[in-house]
Amino acid sequence: MIPAAKAETSLGLLPSPDIPGIPKEGDDYSKLLAYSLYFYEAQRSGYLPENNRVSWRHDSALDDGKDRGINLTGGYYDAGDYVKFALPLSWVLSLTSWGAIEWFEGYKLSNQTEYLREMIKWGTDWLIAAHPQPNQLFIQVGSSLIDNSYWGPDTNIPKPRPAYDINATLHGTDVASEAAAAFASTAILFRDFFNDTDYASTLISHAINVYTFAENQTLKLSSSSIPGSFGYSTSTYTDKLVYGAIWLYKATNQTQYLNKAINYYRQFQLQNSLRIMSWDDQTGACNILLAQIYHGKSKENYTIWSNETERYLDRIMTNQSNCNLTNGGLLWCKGDSGAASIPISLYGAFGFFMYSSYTSTTEKVNAYINFATSQIDYLFGANPMKRFYVVDVHPNSPKNPHHAGAHGGTNIGNLNDPPETMHPLYGAIVGGPNINDSYDDSRTNIVQSEVALDYNSAFQGIMAYYVIKTYVSPTPSNPNEPIIPNSTSSLTQQQKIIIIVASLSFLILLIFISVIMARKYKGFEFYKGKIQKHPEENNQDRKSIDYFEKYYQDTECETIKNSEQENISSSDTVVDSSDDAVIDSSNDTVIDIE
Repeated sequence: MIPAAKAETSLGLLPSPDIPGIPKEGDDYSKLLAYSLYFYEAQRSGYLPENNRVSWRHDSALDDGKDRGINLTGGYYDAGDYVKFALPLSWVLSLTSWGAIEWFEGYKLSNQTEYLREMIKWGTDWLIAAHPQPNQLFIQVGSSLIDNSYWGPDTNIPKPRPAYDINATLHGTDVASEAAAAFASTAILFRDFFNDTDYASTLISHAINVYTFAENQTLKLSSSSIPGSFGYSTSTYTDKLVYGAIWLYKATNQTQYLNKAINYYRQFQLQNSLRIMSWDDQTGACNILLAQIYHGKSKENYTIWSNETERYLDRIMTNQSNCNLTNGGLLWCKGDSGAASIPISLYGAFGFFMYSSYTSTTEKVNAYINFATSQIDYLFGANPMKRFYVVDVHPNSPKNPHHAGAHGGTNIGNLNDPPETMHPLYGAIVGGPNINDSYDDSRTNIVQSEVALDYNSAFQGIMAYYVIKTYVSPTPSNPNEPIIPNSTSSLTQQQKIIIIVASLSFLILLIFISVIMARKYKGFEFYKGKIQKHPEENNQDRKSIDYFEKYYQDTECETIKNSEQENISSSDTVVDSSDDAVIDSSNDTVIDIE
């Protein structure tokens, strides 16, 4: 349902590198989806597998958790440094899973399903390890204070790397609820899409236990329970209790969790939220999820939640919330975009795209899709700086992301030593421009050039959506893989279609001519009979009889002659097409799919 004028599969990307899984051919949205998954590999910690695609990454942080008698190796580094956090990781896992559940076909068409599975499992394996007991969840490994004093590769990460947890004494409702959502949403993905019921059962078990832990202890923020070296502080836990319960309902189909979600939503009066959804606030996501749940099941409940969702989205779209548009057209949300503008824009676009298939009216569908599309256009260069805000994939991509491993330098006192980034960080989303649409491509500008796990989470789902909506099937033998026309074959699929259409058109033309001639000839016979019956009254018209008889004979001969010539011409066209012409698929028009 992307407008045809916007659904272009050629974005002017740089040639794909020789990396397994990054498509050399095909549409650019598939490439960007693959690049995003590659970025997550570049964030891996622990022992790397044999199929590791990031040559400049190494086995790293192999003692994580030893200070607490637990193995916390693995997982993902959060950003351009080497600290690991459960809170943003849980948000990434739930949002990526949500997008994959809704738009899984996009991963299939891009041949990225296995890379998706590995990306999710690398995170859930670590989250399982971080939840060793029902009432304990490790939420951070590494000190932000220590880590921020180091700039270098993953082979010399400074120590100590303390592990911090929440437990029955030091509680954290926000992180525990978020982790429950991550466990439950990924369980759906593994059970329903990867056919791994055993692993899904393990994830559901952890989801139930950690959610019970979240709501049965004194409700409080995790940032109030651990030392000041903690890197993430949420503003509230209320929305996360609802978010976790919704995903548990979707994973287990137990109505107790749906009832919990709705009761918490009303108890905490979340209907008045004006914030964009993000790792810090999931109210908007809760609205959309509840509308999805009741869509096609309960008209009364769907009306309630669709009204709430559309009221929320409409306020964002019409500048009646904390959000408005910059002069260049970027969605800017006060209190959120200042720290990372592009990811906030992408969260908004994700929500509008996600809900567009569940709206109450066609008018809403078009409005939401057009608004979301405008944000992706901005991301891809429709901005005052013509910047393409995805690293290392386009001539106008940022070249200096704030990322120690990719940079290759070791001088914490001079991040421009060396001046150029040594290792491409393909697919990473940067923080983005300021409120004036200005971007400083400098790794020292941490706010604008930083990259992080959560920055790519919405982008990945949106690219899967774009792959689906812009894909035109050539009826391949394997419906999961697009076919690129092969110029060496005798006839391409497109050429065969042209021949069939031309033949049918010619047949229809012959039938039409025959009908017209038959009707005219019938009239002529009537006219001739009248003259012959009353010759004394029609002397003047006798000459016309001979004329019309000659006309029909000549016309019939001419029709046959033209038919033979057209058959010869069609045959010549087919030969020329197969022998000399090559169809350029890059110029194919993409049709709007609704």
